[in-house]
Amino acid sequence: MAVSNSQQIEELYDFIHPLAVRAGEILLEGYENAGKAVSLKCGEFYNVVTAYDNQIEEFLMEKILASYPDHKFIGEEDTHKNHNNVTNELTDAPTWIIDPIDGTSNFIKQIPHVSVSIGLSINKQIVLGVVNNPAQNKLYTAKLGQGAFCNGKPIRVSNCEHLNDANVAYEVCLLHAPKIRNKHIKRIYHVGSQARRLLAYSAVVDSLCMVAAGNLDAFHIEDMYPWDCAAGYLLIKEAGGVVTHPYGGPFDIMKPDLICAGTETLRAEIEQLIRKADQQAHVGAE
Repeated sequence: MAVSNSQQIEELYDFIHPLAVRAGEILLEGYENAGKAVSLKCGEFYNVVTAYDNQIEEFLMEKILASYPDHKFIGEEDTHKNHNNVTNELTDAPTWIIDPIDGTSNFIKQIPHVSVSIGLSINKQIVLGVVNNPAQNKLYTAKLGQGAFCNGKPIRVSNCEHLNDANVAYEVCLLHAPKIRNKHIKRIYHVGSQARRLLAYSAVVDSLCMVAAGNLDAFHIEDMYPWDCAAGYLLIKEAGGVVTHPYGGPFDIMKPDLICAGTETLRAEIEQLIRKADQQAHVGAE
């Protein structure tokens, strides 16, 4: 496909917007259903999935393929994994990067940090991001080069420059994984001891949206997947924020380790603390 243009982006935005709204309605139906079934992915006690995760992903994929049969998908759940349009690689083809329910553990317990996240890449560049958090009645949208919005109103990152003044998010749920536990314990210690507040929402997408909206000043995450970060990345960039690899290099959506912040000064301060933590001797090994 040729280089994406504003007309193409606008067409695809107009197409996906109502689908994201409907997907949020499905999520909300499940959110309010106390009897939702829960199962484990890969046998891991902390990695949960519900029928609503699969239902939303299937709904979005079917609707997209009905109109755009050549489009590709990168998604979290097992829906249509054997479909030819599902890929693990990012190419120049239009590729929808979908997390049907980000924050499934929150969803199960009716904690309102839970979202449907839809990003679109064309020519290996994220050009659209739509995140629907129906439990909070917030619909975040971004088009490349056109700003970021929540419920149609422009949003902007914070101007916080110092960690002592900052509310920073960090996913403590990563401590479940033995191979990366000690790395994150050390980083949490160093960042948390300097930040005004260190917060954990167990919802990567929602945390990224809160950085874009200026509710959070910064967020650091590693060991995630493209669907956790695609839409939120674009929202932050379009809201005026910075997103980099934790060691300051360019952000890679296919290996989305990141620091994001409203200002480069704050991001760089967090980077230095992460480097300091990683240089420490290995402690508390399993």
